[in-house]
Amino acid sequence: MSTRTSAGGTAGRRRLTPWPWLGSVRVRAAAVSLLIVGLVFLLGWLGVIAVLRGSLYTSATATAEAEAFDLTSQIAARPRLPVHLPVSAEDMAAQLIGPQGVVVASSRNIAGQGPMVDLTPRPGVEATRVGVVLHVRRFTHVDLDLDSRFVVAAVGVHSAGLVGTVLVADSLGAADHALELITLVLGIALPALAFLVGFLVWALTGWSLRPVEAIRSQVAGLSAMDLHRRVPEPPVEDEIGRLARTMNAMLGRLELSSDRQRQLVADVSHELRNPLASLRAQLEVALKHPGDNTGALLRGSVDEVDRLSQLVDELLTLARLDEGVLSLHLGHVDLDDLALLHADRLRARGRVEVSVAGVGAARVLGDEAHLTRVVANLADNAERQAVRRVAFAVSSHGDRVRLSVTDDGPGIPPRDRERVFERFVRLDSARTHEGTGAGLGLAIVRGIVQAHGGTVWVEDGAPGARFVVDLPLVGTDEAPTERSGPPVGATTARRVRAH
Repeated sequence: MSTRTSAGGTAGRRRLTPWPWLGSVRVRAAAVSLLIVGLVFLLGWLGVIAVLRGSLYTSATATAEAEAFDLTSQIAARPRLPVHLPVSAEDMAAQLIGPQGVVVASSRNIAGQGPMVDLTPRPGVEATRVGVVLHVRRFTHVDLDLDSRFVVAAVGVHSAGLVGTVLVADSLGAADHALELITLVLGIALPALAFLVGFLVWALTGWSLRPVEAIRSQVAGLSAMDLHRRVPEPPVEDEIGRLARTMNAMLGRLELSSDRQRQLVADVSHELRNPLASLRAQLEVALKHPGDNTGALLRGSVDEVDRLSQLVDELLTLARLDEGVLSLHLGHVDLDDLALLHADRLRARGRVEVSVAGVGAARVLGDEAHLTRVVANLADNAERQAVRRVAFAVSSHGDRVRLSVTDDGPGIPPRDRERVFERFVRLDSARTHEGTGAGLGLAIVRGIVQAHGGTVWVEDGAPGARFVVDLPLVGTDEAPTERSGPPVGATTARRVRAH
C-alpha cells in the first residue's frame, strides 16, 4: 500500500508498512542482532549437545566393553562357571550366552531373563549396540527396574571347551540425565542471553543515534529565514560528528547562497533602475518634443539598451557558471593571439598607450570565445583604470601559461584584491571613470578561468594593478578536442559564489 504526496508541485511516493515500528533503525538493529546471536547460540547449543552426547555415550560403551573383557578373563580363568556373573555396578547387567542362544549364566539382577541382544561375535571379537528407547524389556531384555536406556557390549569367549558370548549392559541413565540437564540450562540461558544482546544493541543504538535525532529535529524546524542556525556537533570525531559538521557546512553554503541571491536581486534592481529611468526619460522627451534632438535622444536610448543587454548577458553567463552548465567547445587557443588582438583594439581607441613587449607564444586548451571574453574584460578594466599605459604579457612557466594585464592607475589595496572579483563590486577609484560597467566583468573572468582549470589574482603593478591569469599549457603534439556540456572543472566553477 502506498500514498502519494507532493511538495512544490513535485509528486513523491511514500511506502507504508503494516508494522511502522520496523522503520526505526534501533529496532531493526536490535532485531537483526537478536536473530544473528540467536542463530549462533542455537548452532552452538546443538553442537554442545552433540559433542557431550557422543562423549558420554562413548564413555559408557568403553565401560561396558571393559566389563565384558574382564568377565571373559574371569570365566576363562575358572575351571567351572560361576552361578552368577559378577558385575561392578548395580546399573550394569551381564549374561553368558551359549552356542544355541541359551542363557548359561547371568548376573543376579537379571537372573531368569532371556538373552538381552542377539549379538554373537567370534571369540575375541567385540560388538556393541546402543539401545534407542526408554523401556528396557522391550529392546534390550534387561530388567533392572530402571527407566533408562542401555549400551550392550558383546565379547566372544572360547575356553575349556566353552564356546559362547559374554553380554554386558551398562545404563545410559546418568548420561541421559546429564544431557537433559544441560539441554534445559542452555535452553533457558541462551535465549535469555540473545534477548539481552538485542536489548543492549537497542539501547546502545538509541544512545548513539541521539545526536542524529537532535540534528533531524533542528533541521526539521529550519526555514529559508533560519539558515543562520546550526545543528549541534558532537565532540567526538566519528561518523555522526562528521555528519553534523558536513550538515553545518551545507547550511553555511545555503546561507551564503541565499544571501548572495538576495544581494543579487537588490543589485540587479539598483543597476536596472538607472538605465531604465534614463531610457524612459529620453523616449518621453523625444515623444513630447520631436525635432532636431530626436536623433541624439534615440542614440542615447540605444546606448542604454546596449547597456541593459550587456548586463543581462553577463547575468546569464554568471548563472550558467553557478549551475555548472556553461558549454565549452574545447580546442587549441593561442593566448598570445588573443592578447595581441585586444591590444590592437585598445590601441585603436587611442585613449592609452599599449605595450605588448612581454607577449610570447603560448597555447592552451579551452573555449576560444570564452577566453576571448576573459582577455576583453581584463583589457577593458585596465583601460578604465589606466592613467596613460596598459601592458600585456603572455609567458610559459613549466606546464602553465600566464597572461597578465597591467595598468598604471591608482592600483588596488591588498584588502580589496579578492573583493574585486565579487559581483557588482566597484571600488571608489573605479567610480570616477566614465563608462564603468555593472561590476560583473571580473566575476565573469574568475568563473571562466576556474571553469578551464585555472586561477586568477591581482598583484601590485608598481604603479597600478596587474591581473594575472594562470592556465594549463597544451603541447603542440596534442590533438584538439571538442566538448559541449558541463565545463572543465565544473566543480571549481561553482566556487565563484564562495569568493
